[in-house]
Amino acid sequence: MNDAAVLDIDRIERASLWAWPPRELVYVSGWLLRASGTTSRRLNSAQTLRFEAGADVDKAIRRTEAWYLERDLPPRFQLTDRVQPEDLAQELEERGYRRVAPTSVMWRRLENLRPADPSIDVETRVRQAVGNALFDPQMSEEERLARTEVYDRIKRPLGFAVRFFGEEPVAAGCCVIDSEIAVIHSMHTHYPFRRMGHGRAVLDRLLEWARAMDARIAVLQVQESNEPARRLYEQAGFERLYGYAYYEKLD
Repeated sequence: MNDAAVLDIDRIERASLWAWPPRELVYVSGWLLRASGTTSRRLNSAQTLRFEAGADVDKAIRRTEAWYLERDLPPRFQLTDRVQPEDLAQELEERGYRRVAPTSVMWRRLENLRPADPSIDVETRVRQAVGNALFDPQMSEEERLARTEVYDRIKRPLGFAVRFFGEEPVAAGCCVIDSEIAVIHSMHTHYPFRRMGHGRAVLDRLLEWARAMDARIAVLQVQESNEPARRLYEQAGFERLYGYAYYEKLD
């Protein structure tokens, strides 16, 4: 498969769906509605890459809104650089929605990798040390359990890399393999240990593991406002592939 096929937005978003699966998944006029018990925007939003020919946009928006409200969730739409219908952003803005959380999807080939720290093990489940590194200490127990359930729903090969400082787990990340694509997410370093190379060490280990699992490219997402993370990924050889943002009704 050539780069153009692997790097298609549909293909990347499909791999990302398997890498971070929602609890509920339904289609409305071609849009993909996702819901889950976490606070994740991606897991609680409508993906709008495709729209059925001849379908009524107003009706689809109202059905989407009703579906989320039935679940006590705020209606939310995810619009990538390619969206159907093309004027959906304008339609939503006229209904009081506003664009928030612009995000870049970045990629790199899994070749010419920097040697990884061999002391970093790759785990396949969220044992206590993995969770202690993945989750912010301020995260509620309810959110921790909800996110653990997301990891348990992943049906593709996955690995967690955890960086220790002495006996303390201080940084971690997750990688999910979908054919030739490695989706990296859940990158987290505890605040007192940031800017010390722990995040880069975790990333290098995940990239090495992904290559060993026969993936050909790696992708990840980063909010455009997160300058330190974007800089880290650029230094690790990632470049922007496409972007997306969410449309929400703000209070």
